[in-house]
Amino acid sequence: MTPRIFKLKDIQSDEAICKEYIDLIPTGASFQDVIRDAHRMCPELREFCEINQNKFNGLGARDKGSMGKMVEFYIFGQTPDTDPKPDLLWGADIKGTHFKTNKQGNYNAKERLTITDVGTTNNYSTFDSLMQAESLRQSKYYRKVGKGVLFVFEHTGGKYNGLEQNLSKTLLCAFSYDLEELPRSVRDQIDADFDNIQYRVANRTVSQRGQSYLHIHPHGNKGSKTRALGFKNKFVTKLVSIYTGKPITVKGRSWFIEKRHF
Repeated sequence: MTPRIFKLKDIQSDEAICKEYIDLIPTGASFQDVIRDAHRMCPELREFCEINQNKFNGLGARDKGSMGKMVEFYIFGQTPDTDPKPDLLWGADIKGTHFKTNKQGNYNAKERLTITDVGTTNNYSTFDSLMQAESLRQSKYYRKVGKGVLFVFEHTGGKYNGLEQNLSKTLLCAFSYDLEELPRSVRDQIDADFDNIQYRVANRTVSQRGQSYLHIHPHGNKGSKTRALGFKNKFVTKLVSIYTGKPITVKGRSWFIEKRHF
C-alpha cells in the first residue's frame, strides 16, 4: 500500500487533513521513531527540519528541550515564537505534556497545561482584556484555549539531561481537541472557572482556589508575578480520557487511567 503523503502547508492550515495526519502518528513508540514516521509522511517536514535545525538548536537548552517546542518543530514544522495567535493556521495551539505513574502504576497528568499569559499582579491594568470579556468564549484568549493539539508522553524519572532523553520518551497518545465538542457539564464548569478567575482578579485576590478545570496560575521564574490560564492536571487527565476513549477512574481525590488501557 502506498503510504499517505502530506503537504506541510495542509497540515498547518487544514483542520481535517491535520487530524488525519495526527491519527496516523504512531503511539507506544519513542519520540525519535514518531519523528521518523512523521517525516516519512511529510517529506517537506523533513526538509524544513534539516534547513532550520541550526535555528532550533540556537534556542536555550531549556526551551529547545521542552516537549511542546520539540513537537512544534519536528512534527508540525514550526519554529517556536511568542506570537499570541494559535500555532496552527487552522486555529489550534500545539502542546506537549507528560503522564506519570501513581503508586499503583496507573497514569495521570504530571503537570498543568499552561495556555497563555493574561497579566501580572504587579500591574492589574494588564488584566483589562480578561476583565472586559463577557465570557471566556468572547475573550481574546479563547482562540488559544478553545482548540489544541496535545501530545502526551510518558514521564521518565530523573533530572533532565538533554534532548536525547526526550527523544527516547514514549508517546502515549496524540489528538486534537475542541472545547465546543465536550459534554455540556464540562463546558459549564470551564465557564464557572472563568467567572471565578474574573472575580479573583477584580478583588485582587488572584489564586487557583475554587477553580476545577481552567485556572489562573503563576508562570515564569520562581517568584514571578506573571499569571497565565491553564488546564489543571485532573482536567488534562479527563481530556485524554474523553478523546482517546480510555476510561477514567476516580478514587477519592485521585483521577487516573489504568496503564493496561495504553
